[in-house]
Amino acid sequence: KCAVMNLPYGGGKGAIQVDPRQLSKAELERLSRAYIQAFSGIIGPDRDIPAPDVYTNSMIMGWMADEYSQIVGQSSPAVITGKPLALGGSLGRNDATARGGFYLVRHLAQDLGLASQLRVTVQGFGNAGQFIAKLMAGDGHKIVAVSDSSGAVYCADGLDLDLLMQAKEQGKSVVSTAGKNGHEAISADELLAAECDVLVPSAMENMIHADNAASIKARLIVELANGPPVTPEADRILGENGVVVLPDILANAGGVTVSYFEWVQNRQGYYWTLEEIHERLKTIMEREGRAIWNHAKQHNVTVRSAAYVHALQRLAQAIEAHGTQSDFIG
Repeated sequence: KCAVMNLPYGGGKGAIQVDPRQLSKAELERLSRAYIQAFSGIIGPDRDIPAPDVYTNSMIMGWMADEYSQIVGQSSPAVITGKPLALGGSLGRNDATARGGFYLVRHLAQDLGLASQLRVTVQGFGNAGQFIAKLMAGDGHKIVAVSDSSGAVYCADGLDLDLLMQAKEQGKSVVSTAGKNGHEAISADELLAAECDVLVPSAMENMIHADNAASIKARLIVELANGPPVTPEADRILGENGVVVLPDILANAGGVTVSYFEWVQNRQGYYWTLEEIHERLKTIMEREGRAIWNHAKQHNVTVRSAAYVHALQRLAQAIEAHGTQSDFIG
């Protein structure tokens, strides 16, 4: 993903096997700090740089950044991204994943043959799902279906986003809005099969698979979730049905890109305006998206294959440029 976006990062993932919803705030803070204590020897501003993902937020990243600073005995904000603004976080980080995907869809809309007003389904209504819904609705599109872990709702005329946001703020499921303002409760399978132009998986991996891919009516899938949310078998079925998939390593790369922006700002000690961050993100998403789209068309391959080739070419160039130092050891 970082190579796709031409960012000077490597790649890695880490996690704690726990349900944070079952922990008190104090327990969650102790766990977050213990995680950094365990990994403090392999992370750092010039080493591995953790960023937020599922069930983490700016508060947790702030605890982690503070713990690392306590361990090394000096302020070190560039070790962690996704921090609160008060601890050196960046403007624009909260909605970066969704905004990157939004810029990508808007840039490629004409190439994709999309209508000026789209019907959008959002699977998963967490951070990325809520922000992509707001961004798409703000651009004049209809959000016709959304889901969370408890169920889904549908409205052909467009869902009431304010009603949905209010439910989530109150700790309720989107299903609690069924029967209000035209919202109709539907199943997870019905959500995937709903009549729409764009489907945005924003939940977990492998949500679209061989058993449900053929039912999808959307012309475009935008993978805001990691994983990816579309399995290889589903990818093949969707391709045969003419559905274009913008893969996770491109579509959701806005998050890691603004994490990179945060790291750069921390290193400089100089912070950009929100407008500067949005414009820089838009430029990168459009540049890399255009290059990958053109490769896919020129070589008659999927956008996912083109994205991997795009990344691997850059990695190969870097490996070659490093030389063969390992051959001269021992």
